[in-house]
Amino acid sequence: MILKKFALSCFLTLVSAVAGAQDIEALLQKINTNHDSRPIEKIHLHLDKPNYTAGETIWFKAYEVIGVENMLSNLSKIAYIDLVSPKDKIVAHMKIPLLSGIGIGDISLSDTLIEGTYRLRGYSNWMRNDSSAYFFQQNIQISNGRLDNVLTQSALKDGNYSILFQDLQQRPLADAKIRYEITRANKNLKSGRLTTDVEGRINIPFKSDYGNAKLTVSFENKEKAPVEKIFKLPQQETQQHNIQFFPEGGTLLAGTLNKIAVKAVRPNGLGIQATTYILTSRGDTAARIQTNNLGMGSAPLFVEENETFTSVTVFEDGTQTSTALPAYSQSGYSIQVNNISDSKLFAQVNLSADKQNGSSIYFILHYLGRTFYVSKQNASKNELVFSVPKKDLPSGVLTISILNDQLIPLIERPVFICNESQFVPFTADLNSPTSSPRKKVSVSIQTGTAQDSIRNAVLSASVVNASKIKKEDWKNSPNILSSLLLNADLSGYIENPGYYFDQGLKCTEIDDLLLTQGWRKLEWKANLEATAPSFLPEKAISIKGQARKLGRKAPASGAKLMLVSTKNFMDYIDTLANEEGYFEFDNLLFPDSAKFLITAKDEKGKNNIDIIISENTIPTHDINKNAPGERNDVNYSFLEDILNNKKYFAGLEAQGLMEKSIAIEEVVVTARRTAKKASESSANLNGPGNADQVITAEDLETCPTLDMCLNGRLMGVTFQNGVPHTTRGGGEMQVVLDGMYIEGDQLSMINPSDIQSVEVLRNINYTSIYGSYGGNGLLIITSKTGKDAMRSYTPKGIVTVQPQGLHINKIFYKPIYEVDSETKLNQDLRTTIHWEPNIVSDNDGKASFDFYTSDEAGRYVITIEGLDFMGRIARKILTLDVK
Repeated sequence: MILKKFALSCFLTLVSAVAGAQDIEALLQKINTNHDSRPIEKIHLHLDKPNYTAGETIWFKAYEVIGVENMLSNLSKIAYIDLVSPKDKIVAHMKIPLLSGIGIGDISLSDTLIEGTYRLRGYSNWMRNDSSAYFFQQNIQISNGRLDNVLTQSALKDGNYSILFQDLQQRPLADAKIRYEITRANKNLKSGRLTTDVEGRINIPFKSDYGNAKLTVSFENKEKAPVEKIFKLPQQETQQHNIQFFPEGGTLLAGTLNKIAVKAVRPNGLGIQATTYILTSRGDTAARIQTNNLGMGSAPLFVEENETFTSVTVFEDGTQTSTALPAYSQSGYSIQVNNISDSKLFAQVNLSADKQNGSSIYFILHYLGRTFYVSKQNASKNELVFSVPKKDLPSGVLTISILNDQLIPLIERPVFICNESQFVPFTADLNSPTSSPRKKVSVSIQTGTAQDSIRNAVLSASVVNASKIKKEDWKNSPNILSSLLLNADLSGYIENPGYYFDQGLKCTEIDDLLLTQGWRKLEWKANLEATAPSFLPEKAISIKGQARKLGRKAPASGAKLMLVSTKNFMDYIDTLANEEGYFEFDNLLFPDSAKFLITAKDEKGKNNIDIIISENTIPTHDINKNAPGERNDVNYSFLEDILNNKKYFAGLEAQGLMEKSIAIEEVVVTARRTAKKASESSANLNGPGNADQVITAEDLETCPTLDMCLNGRLMGVTFQNGVPHTTRGGGEMQVVLDGMYIEGDQLSMINPSDIQSVEVLRNINYTSIYGSYGGNGLLIITSKTGKDAMRSYTPKGIVTVQPQGLHINKIFYKPIYEVDSETKLNQDLRTTIHWEPNIVSDNDGKASFDFYTSDEAGRYVITIEGLDFMGRIARKILTLDVK
């Protein structure tokens, strides 16, 4: 009996005559109500390729869905994308707008990035209610052959952590001065200096407490540019492979047939192929478990009472280990699931004799509280069999929960459902299976069938020259199937997630994964009562803060606030502070780098108010759940990519399509500048130095107060009682200190030695950008630190803010090789041949795109991903041979 929302009441009516039905009814209603009030959002990022090098761009499309049916989400309108470096620093953070769950973006990888494993994560504000559990997270290997251009090969051997340094031609970096530091959780374990030998090698003595710490080395390359590299140290040199046992449902029950899974892992946490023999006390083989190359496998095991089991595991490298099995129970429950049938899911609950007391046993199939099936049997025999029709079940990870008559979970077991009806019927065809360099290729797409009422789908496509990418990287990397159907609902590291969906669904291996992997489970007690979420869905950008009485913490209740755009002073909105002084400007949409003024006046129209702006927090980037996939020596591993891209970048630089990489050495300047220059930190909206006059710190060295320093030195400015006025009409000039609008009489409170520059704006070419604030001219003052002067004054009722806005997308460069085309590359050595993020099939399910091949032959891989408007997933791989 499938429980959809409209059918839930029918089920409850049927069981109402049964003792305890009121309890199960109340439980189901509570968990379903809680599920409906806290829907689960998930996000997938389709990337143009799996790994990158400095100088390239990460092109991505975001698909945000809601619920187990993967419907495109209208809950959140903004997604956040972060790129976290090997140093655990966020090097890119952006907001992208979502339209019906769809967004696009790009991340430029600068020359200054260190090589290593980066983390790309995507999330919405709403998803933060579950910590980072449902964040999209993917490891990306980024090499750097531009400013770095140094290869390393590192290993733990003979008690030393040895690192070999070479240039890109694999010549030794001899006699290099290397600084190193070993840290864990920001605690310094060891630091020092070493010099490479003639082979370019250093050896750092390794201690047992260095396991899993980070080693940072810094040095200068042959071009004297500074280079930094990060290494993840192994646990210890002599650690052996490990084998773990996982009984189905968590329990081995005596007197019954059980299923037991194993997971064989290397010391670095990655899987290893192995064969495990489970032996009885008589030495007989009770079970033989052969794992796949990811280290997982399972087999049935009959547990006789009073039997003692041991195991022997032989790993693929010939080493072996002997391990005791988990203890089995004489009393209790166990479960066996049969998921092979296309039409039904079967589950058998085994009971020991003392549990066969006739009490109620409930079988519930659910997704974090969203109930799909409930059945009840009496515990009157040793085997209870349940079957569930699969026809209306959603694809993905569901949970079987077995509850007793007190509605306490006895056993829980995840199962993977693959319902073909929830995948988009999808064809994609090339105009030709082969092509030649610089030729146009067309791809036609057909989504849905004539029986579908809606055939529209939103898709994205990447085309890469697969001969320039390691096969295992693009085949095993996360894809839309693994992201939405596995990764989001399983905890911990999933090695090679794309493997489970490559060339068909690997159902048996997915089940072994579920048996050995933690998953998102319903916390029954915690979820009985719905709680208010800490983070709300974002529909737009908001600017929040508090208005306080000047110089006090007391709130300025009812203060009138105005948000003014610095691009157009006629563009503003206003609001009122509440009784606690809090205010919010919401429903805002603006691009990144936009600046605003916020003004405040009290009920009497005075500006004696402090404006405190609330800063938006970024989720902490805790321990990487994909840590076993982190790599050292990325430059060496991707040397071929680096060399290929150096040739490609050189062609772009020659055409003026890319800036050259320049390693800037330290330069000692001995000549005195003749032209006065404003501080680079100047808040001048025209740009630093674009002013009628600039006064620098050198001009302010001998004055006791700033107003005395400036009096008589500024052209067209007079001072009246320490306040600057323009000579054109005599009006009081506006003073701006480090972007903050202050009163003119506060100049006397500023220490001249704290000031880096003063810019005078009087010409309308400079003042017009400030609107009414520039009517009498302005003085733009910039302190040396941007903070020193701010301690010396109290702004009154005005503040400048520059909140993070929406990311402005770049346009993917698409060369066109036709006779009259001006969009060409002189030397076309692209790896990403094409990126097409905005494919939408029409009402008949039709869509198409085209691209031009590069100068290089090889096998091109075309990856198309997306969703239709009914939440059905689409993914298709095409190949094109370019000869």
